[in-house]
Amino acid sequence: MVELVDTLVLEASAIVREGSSPFLGTIYRSIIMKEATFENIYNKEKFVSRGKRDSKFIDGVEYIKLYKKDTLREVFVRRDFLKKVNT
Repeated sequence: MVELVDTLVLEASAIVREGSSPFLGTIYRSIIMKEATFENIYNKEKFVSRGKRDSKFIDGVEYIKLYKKDTLREVFVRRDFLKKVNT
């Protein structure tokens, strides 16, 4: 069973690199990369962190690079505006 999953992951990663299937890209990201879901505490907008978190400090405030839920759009959001949610 483990070998089968490893084979599927390798095949999915090859397809994603070729860019042929966005659906498989979503599956690959959810299997390989640890995703965490965050919610903006002010407007309830949802964001996803995929893999390694990239953060920047601007004028002493920490901003984290996240993705809008169900899109590939990257945004920087203030860390103190976020709440981690379980999905």
